[in-house]
Amino acid sequence: MRDPLNILVAGVGGQGNIVCGRILAEAAALDGLRPVVGDTFGASRRGGSVTTHIRIGSKDWGPLIPAHDTDILLGLETMETYRAAARLASEKTTVVVADIAVPTQEINEGRHKYSSFDVYVRHLSLLCRHESALVYPVQTGEALQELQSSRALNVYMVGVMSGIVQEPFQVDSLRTAVARVVGGQVNIDAFEMGLRDAKKVTPVGPFTI
Repeated sequence: MRDPLNILVAGVGGQGNIVCGRILAEAAALDGLRPVVGDTFGASRRGGSVTTHIRIGSKDWGPLIPAHDTDILLGLETMETYRAAARLASEKTTVVVADIAVPTQEINEGRHKYSSFDVYVRHLSLLCRHESALVYPVQTGEALQELQSSRALNVYMVGVMSGIVQEPFQVDSLRTAVARVVGGQVNIDAFEMGLRDAKKVTPVGPFTI
């Protein structure tokens, strides 16, 4: 494991970025590591851009990930994942991104438009200049329908990530962290479902222009 290992969670206010950070930090601490968490917010906490920085190592690091030094990018919202990647991702970044579009104020005002999920996935790989298949596109519709709760998306995506990326977390530590930080059967089910569905997610890339 790199020291520090840098994980970035990208989404919009109300999706549970901060909860993701707390779960990952708790799991890292259970595994004997030293997590540092920092959050950055857009103009509005609910509906605005939110990124959560989790830096995990053997000592205390600064709370924010340096430019283009992200190891794992966990995307709860597609466009925000792309925007975060532009600032903080690189050819080494593993991207796990949900097919979730949340209209921001910029979208509603017509200043930006969404492309299709497939287009964002392709351009994420191009933007990162990946040399291998490191973008994992996650189709969330079936899982969220089964869970009957869109609010469990964040824990579901933590489960997917833990099934794809083998370090630094022990799965049992993440289970314990989910129970401690959020609890509730729907969240426990969401994590287990994400862990199961990770086996179905095929990485894509690299792409050429």
